[in-house]
Amino acid sequence: MTLLADIRTALRVTTDLLDSEAQTLISAALYDMERVGVNPALLVVDEETGDLGNAFVKNAVMAYCKAQFGYDVSEAQRFDDSYRRIVCDLLNSSQNIAAMDDEPEPEPEPEGE
Repeated sequence: MTLLADIRTALRVTTDLLDSEAQTLISAALYDMERVGVNPALLVVDEETGDLGNAFVKNAVMAYCKAQFGYDVSEAQRFDDSYRRIVCDLLNSSQNIAAMDDEPEPEPEPEGE
């Protein structure tokens, strides 16, 4: 199942009419996680399957989408809190730290000529 299809199910949406909004929220969740320091390697959507390789990241995306989707969602704060806790756990996870350690060191800037 693709990430979009899983998000559609999580949002209890049975039509593709709101896919544009759902896809925007998915992108926003992934951007937000990268912005706060989750390693981008954990946020990659597989081109072939259209899914995330990390179930914990997928859970964060679902919580983000549930918090942001639609209007006047009575549970929005609960889902937003859940999203933020998951992101904190991701930031502190050994998998995130190990993925960061795997990144090549940037090339040093050449000294002034």
